[in-house]
Amino acid sequence: MTSDFKNLLTEYVALKSISTDPQYKGEMLKTAEWIKAYLQKFGFTVEFIQGSTCNPVVFGSLTTNISLPTVLIYGHYDVQPSDQFDLVEIDGRLVGRGVVDNKGQNLIHIYTVCKLAQEKKLKYNIKFLIEGNEETGNDDMSDLLRLHKDKLKSDIVLVSDGEIAGENPCIEVSLRGGFNCRLVYTTAKTNVHSGLFGGAIPNAAYEMAKFLNKLQTPDNQINIPGFYDGVDNISNSERQNNIQMGKIADNLIHDIGVTTYLTEPDTDFFTQTGLRPTIQITGIKSGYIGDGYANIVPATAEARLNFRLVKSQEADNIISKLREFVKQNTPDYIKYELIVGSPHNPVKLNISNPIFGSTISLLEQSFGQPILMKNVGGAIPFVSDIKEIFGVDTLLVPLANDDCNMHGDNENFRIDLIDKGLQFSEKFFTMSS
Repeated sequence: MTSDFKNLLTEYVALKSISTDPQYKGEMLKTAEWIKAYLQKFGFTVEFIQGSTCNPVVFGSLTTNISLPTVLIYGHYDVQPSDQFDLVEIDGRLVGRGVVDNKGQNLIHIYTVCKLAQEKKLKYNIKFLIEGNEETGNDDMSDLLRLHKDKLKSDIVLVSDGEIAGENPCIEVSLRGGFNCRLVYTTAKTNVHSGLFGGAIPNAAYEMAKFLNKLQTPDNQINIPGFYDGVDNISNSERQNNIQMGKIADNLIHDIGVTTYLTEPDTDFFTQTGLRPTIQITGIKSGYIGDGYANIVPATAEARLNFRLVKSQEADNIISKLREFVKQNTPDYIKYELIVGSPHNPVKLNISNPIFGSTISLLEQSFGQPILMKNVGGAIPFVSDIKEIFGVDTLLVPLANDDCNMHGDNENFRIDLIDKGLQFSEKFFTMSS
């Protein structure tokens, strides 16, 4: 890692581009301007693509030679909330919010491409699309891709976001889709005295708990009728690929302090998280949990749910089934509201394109380890949009360590992996197509 790259990353991380908090709106614009200025320094034509609600999407393009193929590189400059914006080096790692997700990873390609452009070594025409609402769910993105389809048209789409598997580089071959929702139960106008009313009237917290208990069977199957309709069968080769990463899975759960798996029967960790759909309760709110006790019967309860879907499931179809399930399993004496946000479909990539084979070779050269094919439990809505709108399979090449702790405290990027990522990026963009 050169001092130039480290200094650049330090500047980038220091920008408090928190998209989830409106008070950082000015910082979001400042970050977009920072990217724009850097790209312009190396001859890129740069503009902001603006949707109706999203932060500016930075679009930069550089034509090296009209006869060469074009690579579209996607990333995002927004980050999760944190107070760790001063990049520090600790035990061979760079620590700071966004150092992995996604500033550090997209900067590897920004830095490399600009360096190669200056040295006149680029073997591709380049387009950058760097957005500021990936962490919040960008409701404008699919419309913007359609609106600017001609401008964004490319031969190859490259995204580096996510983690490698242990020491092995990866090509990500599938991403789950999904959506978030809020379910609110109301059983009375206000909280009331538990001694005077308890046992005689509905308790919103208890009613919500009863509903949530119905979502899943004891063997971790989803109870919503038709939830699994059309879900792809998992091939033996996919299972074997995932099973061979078992040691990596054991390390992952050990690192977070978990002592056992609760997968579906006869299902390994990576098959469960990458190729099976799930519903997770991500938050519950009801009653009083401050100091001491408030002896009340709660009048309201709220649950936050995250749905993860796999290929052949459609978000809109599952949302419809969820609405019916809530309706059928909520007693008439409860007033309820179901709010759904940011649905996106899953994607399974076809890696038969020769560029995937070439990339595998470059990754193995750069990392010195054999490649693994990774089914990813998370989502990048942009990838499914690109597949749907452009018919292009995105080259998903994660570069970060799997203990990077993105979204958590002390988000970190191993320096040796930054070096390997920079090596890969230079090999890729100087590779003759």
